[in-house]
Amino acid sequence: MNWPKGSKRPIFKNKDSYPRYVEDIKQNNVSVHGPDYSPEFLDYTIYDWKPSVPFAYIDQVEHTFAYTLGTYGIQNEKQVSIGESTCSAVFVSRPKFDNGSAIFCMETLTEIALERCETARCAIQTMGNLAMAYGFYGPEWNGDKISAQDEAGEGLSISDPTETWIFHILPDDTGKSAIWVAKRVPDGHIAAVANQFTIGYVDVTDARNFMASSNLYTVALKHNLWIPASGRPFHFALAYGTNRHQSAFACTRRIWRIYTLAAPSLLPIFSGYSDGYAQIGYGEDYREPYPFSVKPDRLLSVYDVMNITRDQFEGTAFDLTKGLDAGMFGDPMRFVPRSVRTDPIEGISLLQYQKGLGWQRPLSLWRTAYASITQSRKALPDVIGGVTWIAQYAPHFSSFVPVYTNAATSPSSLKAGTQYKLDKASNWWIHCLTGNYLSRWYVHTIDEVKSFQRQIESEIAVSMKLMEAEALSIYSRSNSFEQPKQVISLITIYSEETAIKVRDQWWDFFFIVAGKYRDIYKVVNPHTEEFLNAYTLLSVPRSFMEWSGFWGPPGTPPPGDTRPLPVKPVNVPSEDSLEIYDSKYPFGMDFTYTWPFNYIYTKASIEEINSDRNADRW
Repeated sequence: MNWPKGSKRPIFKNKDSYPRYVEDIKQNNVSVHGPDYSPEFLDYTIYDWKPSVPFAYIDQVEHTFAYTLGTYGIQNEKQVSIGESTCSAVFVSRPKFDNGSAIFCMETLTEIALERCETARCAIQTMGNLAMAYGFYGPEWNGDKISAQDEAGEGLSISDPTETWIFHILPDDTGKSAIWVAKRVPDGHIAAVANQFTIGYVDVTDARNFMASSNLYTVALKHNLWIPASGRPFHFALAYGTNRHQSAFACTRRIWRIYTLAAPSLLPIFSGYSDGYAQIGYGEDYREPYPFSVKPDRLLSVYDVMNITRDQFEGTAFDLTKGLDAGMFGDPMRFVPRSVRTDPIEGISLLQYQKGLGWQRPLSLWRTAYASITQSRKALPDVIGGVTWIAQYAPHFSSFVPVYTNAATSPSSLKAGTQYKLDKASNWWIHCLTGNYLSRWYVHTIDEVKSFQRQIESEIAVSMKLMEAEALSIYSRSNSFEQPKQVISLITIYSEETAIKVRDQWWDFFFIVAGKYRDIYKVVNPHTEEFLNAYTLLSVPRSFMEWSGFWGPPGTPPPGDTRPLPVKPVNVPSEDSLEIYDSKYPFGMDFTYTWPFNYIYTKASIEEINSDRNADRW
C-alpha cells in the first residue's frame, strides 16, 4: 500500500482478545490493519464496541507490504515469517498509555516489521531500532514483580526464503528503551523457543550469525548481570532471563520434546529434566546446556511439523494421557484456575494452585486460539511461495488450512465468529466443539481423530499441488500485471474453498463420532438387530481404579494381586543442579513408587520393584 508523504503510523494499545482493533475509517481517516477490522464486521449483539484510539504515532514509510495477521504479524507478501513466544526477563516497563514511557509491544513491532521488510535481517533491525528509540513493554506490568517478569520479554523466530533467526528482546533498565539480540539458525537445523530465552553465548563480531543492540553489554555490566572478572563469557539468557523455578519445566520440557521428536537419536544424551535456564540435561553426563538448535534425523515435511504441534508427551515419563489426573479415559486437559478466589464447589484458588508442583504443559494446549506454520519457499515466486498454515483451536483437534499471504483476502470461515458464542460458520468453533466432546474419551478417540486429520491433509496436499502448478504456469507465461492478478484470484479462491471444506468435513466428522461415543458406550456395529450387539464398553485402566480407591484405600490392588501398580514421579519441578535432583530422587528419575507412599524402601524392595525395569537415573 502506498502512503502520502508525511503520513503517520498509529500505535494502539495491545489487546489480544476480540475485537483486537476497531478501525473506523470515517472517524480516524486511516486503517492500517485492513477492512476486516471495520466496525461493519463486528458483532454488536455482544457489546457496544468503540473504535480503537491510537495513543502514539511514528512516521509512516511510503510503501507497506501486505501480511497475514493473527494476534501477532505472521507472514508478509515477501515471505518474511514470524513466530512468537513470550519470555521471562529481568526488566519490566510500563507503556505510555499507563503512566510509563514505552510505546511498542511485540504485537505492534511484528506488524511494522512485516509492513516494511523484505528480509529477516531487516525485520530484526527494524524491530530492534524502534524498540530502542521508543521503548518496549511486555504484556504484563502491574501486580507483583515475578508475575511481571514472567511476561516481560519476547522470543521470535524470523524467517525469509534463505535464512531463519531467533530474536530476543526485553525492556532496558530505564523503561524507555530496549535490549535485544538475534542468532541465526544453522542451515539444516531446527530451533525452538518455549517462553524462555534460548540464546546463550553471543559473538557480536560474527555478523553472519549474530545481531544485537548497542547496549547489550553495558546494561548487564551496570547491574552486575555479567561479571567479566569471573572468566565466564557473556551469556544472554543467564544475564537477562529469569529462573521461573516452579514453572520452568513447562519451558524446558517442550524444548526437549520438540528436539527429540525431530531427532530421536538424541534421546540417550538428552534429558527432560533440567534447571530453570536449561543449563543442564544434555550430553553423556547430562552436565551440558540444552543446545540452541539441533539437526533433525531426517528432512521434516510441513506435515511432520503439524504432528509435532499436536503432541501430549505421549510415550514419555510426562505423558498427559496417563495417570490419575488424566481421568478414566486419558484426557490430557489440565485445570488451571484463573482467579485468586476459591471455587465455591470445593475448588482451589490460584494462589493455592501456584504452591503445587504443577502439571506438564504439552505442545498442543486446550486454550490455544490458533497454531500457525509458515513456509517461505525460495523456489517459488513470492505470490505463490508464501503460505501460512492455520489450525484454529488446539492442533490435536484441528486441521491446518493453507492461507496464501498474497491472496486478496483471508478465508471467511477463519474470520467468522467470536469466543463468546458458538458460530457454525466458524472453523474455530467446530474444532472447539469436537475437542471438548472427544477429550472425555481421549485415549479411545484420538486415533480416529488422527486418521481423519491425515485424510484431510492428504487431500489438501494433492489439491494444493495441482493448484500451485496451475498458478505457476499462469505466472510464468507473462510478467504483465494481469497475470499476477489471475494468480492472486486463484490462490484466494483456493484458500477460501479449502477452509470451508475443512470446516464442513469436521462438522460431518463430529456428528459421526457423537453418534459413536457417548457415556461409556462405543458403537462398533450399527447394522445389527439388537443394540446389545451394537456397542462395546470403553475400558478403564486398572491404574485409575487402584489409585482412586476402587478396591480399598488408594493404591489397593485388585483381589488376587499382592502388589499395586507402580507410580512414577511425573510432576517433577526443575531443580538448579544435578546434585539436587540426585538428593531428591536418590533412586533415579525412572524409579517407580507404590502406594502408600510412607512405605519404607529397602535395597531389596527397590530391586524387587524395579526388577523388570532399567533403573538408570535421568
